[in-house]
Amino acid sequence: MTIAALEAWHPELRDVIPTTRAFTLRSEFVGGTFAVWVTVPPGYGAGTAALPVLYVLDGNTQLAITAPTGSLMMMHETSPIRPFIQVTVGYFGDDARNFLKVRNRDLVPPSEPFPHQMAAHLRPRVERGALSEAQYAAVIADLRQSAGDRFLAFLERELHPRIAELWRVDAHDVGLFGYSYGGLFAMYVFATSNPLFTVIGASSPGILSEKSEVFHHYDRRIAEGDSTLPPRLHLTINDSETSSEFALYRDLSHNYLALVDRIRRTPLPGLRATAEVIRGETHGTGIVDAYRSFVRSCYGVRGHDPRTELSWPAVEVPGCR
Repeated sequence: MTIAALEAWHPELRDVIPTTRAFTLRSEFVGGTFAVWVTVPPGYGAGTAALPVLYVLDGNTQLAITAPTGSLMMMHETSPIRPFIQVTVGYFGDDARNFLKVRNRDLVPPSEPFPHQMAAHLRPRVERGALSEAQYAAVIADLRQSAGDRFLAFLERELHPRIAELWRVDAHDVGLFGYSYGGLFAMYVFATSNPLFTVIGASSPGILSEKSEVFHHYDRRIAEGDSTLPPRLHLTINDSETSSEFALYRDLSHNYLALVDRIRRTPLPGLRATAEVIRGETHGTGIVDAYRSFVRSCYGVRGHDPRTELSWPAVEVPGCR
């Protein structure tokens, strides 16, 4: 049998992930159109209660990884997870084909220092032919013109009202999860005291400068005595990032630890935070365990025990005692 003899199948998304529906939404704040996937929990159709909603970033790579994982976790009898609606946000069309470029525009805070490590980190891809010179230049250009504030306005003022209108959403239980630059964006949302989100997960956040806007906004809030109740926060990092052969990830882990130190030394009033070191994974492979760690910590039925919410597991380096 040849490949040509196989019967072609062009399934709709609902044929593959039956609990997920997709649509596109134009943003006037960003000046672009986004792809949005909404995944409801098992048994959603039989219920009437309002449910937590969780926004997950980088949908083009994370939808197929996180949405089925979350649904399976909700059905696990021994480690019950509170059901939630997941809204995964990404791109389509030309933006989907160039999402590694476009996400720099949307996920990096405005005025974030230019990450020279990223330019050096991506340069070998040009030499290998994985990126053209034009693509490389476009990626760098978007890093210099970051507009995370506009993307946040899209989530808060354009997308969320649509979701709340069409699905049974608990307005007081709104989460955000991001990985890598998505984690940087999540920490920017946390540090700027955005009123929409009550739960935030930031995994391997791409904080590549000691002068990051994340630190600037957090320090400002502390200095001003901001008493706004911060969102529930869960942080993760992969153990290999601390000693990676790539300077980019070593810098990321250095600033991650600086972030943890800030939160430890000068916590915002009322902060509930947890953290976990993901063992045996790299920056490229750690997303699944990072997502599971966040969901277990913030949506587990046992996760609301106040005796566990201030747990900060020690950072361990493999082989060291």
